[in-house]
Amino acid sequence: MKAEDYHKSLAPLEEACRIAGWTCLTCPLTGGRLLILFRHVSLVFKTYKIRQRRMVVREFSTLPLLLVFPLLWPLRKKLYFLINHNLQWAARDPLERFGLAILARLGARWALFESRLSLRPQVSDRFGLSSEKTMVLPHPVLQSPPVEGCPKGGEGASVVGVAGYYRPEKGIDELVGLLKETCPEFEILLGLPNPEAAAHLDVETVSTASETDYFNMIARCDVLVFNGEKDSYFYRASGPVADAAACRTAVVAPDFPVLGKQVAGIGEVFQTLETGPAGCSLPDAVRTAVEKVRAAQYDFDAYCGARSPQALAEKLRTFTQPGS
Repeated sequence: MKAEDYHKSLAPLEEACRIAGWTCLTCPLTGGRLLILFRHVSLVFKTYKIRQRRMVVREFSTLPLLLVFPLLWPLRKKLYFLINHNLQWAARDPLERFGLAILARLGARWALFESRLSLRPQVSDRFGLSSEKTMVLPHPVLQSPPVEGCPKGGEGASVVGVAGYYRPEKGIDELVGLLKETCPEFEILLGLPNPEAAAHLDVETVSTASETDYFNMIARCDVLVFNGEKDSYFYRASGPVADAAACRTAVVAPDFPVLGKQVAGIGEVFQTLETGPAGCSLPDAVRTAVEKVRAAQYDFDAYCGARSPQALAEKLRTFTQPGS
């Protein structure tokens, strides 16, 4: 599946906004800098056109937003900017940190998935996340994923999946090698939009170039291993984790603040790949997840229901009350 399609996991948020009488806007981050800046200028006109409603802006770039924010200042109390990925950028780039901090001082209101990160005041205070006006939402989950029917369970070996785009620096070789060595009792399934690049790996590899292929691959797995890098996911929720939940597939992911909240109830977290205290390694987490899947101990229906458009709409309505 193409990278730009991964954001389809946020489609329930758009539906939730419609149900709650809000509007969901976006400034796609594809294309050159001038095109991205033009989209942020266009955002100003869109917000004034629908200024009677509250709005969630679910995709934007920090510095272009800072440039146009003076024009949005009169509407700041009606705008909530979803900033999980912007926090991740700010963790790496001083200029992004500066932009986000200035936006907070100017009165920008934020929306976050899963966690306000209140345990990290150096983050919360700098960017205004500890304010009661910050909106925290559960990450949306598709209620009817495009799956053509891939039953789990049965008498065969449990299937542990790894999905992503193959590049040598992404560490897929090492991850697959670790799973083969430490979890030989499980079948390993690798899903890639460029499967030919991983022909040297001695595991079953399927194409995820289309949306249907992508969801069918996840649905075949009992457990999906998501080994997100700290530099990319420490402050972010994950679309693939939400897609796994939609397919009733358990997830094993790193024990990061936001991912830990997102995985709770449908999977396990790990602190280290190979070594460490018992129960903290990735192989331990995979085995625990498989055992719980076999024993039907994950309540996927409750998890997905709490992240449905209707449930998200109820959360949005709490921010339309007087004083919110």
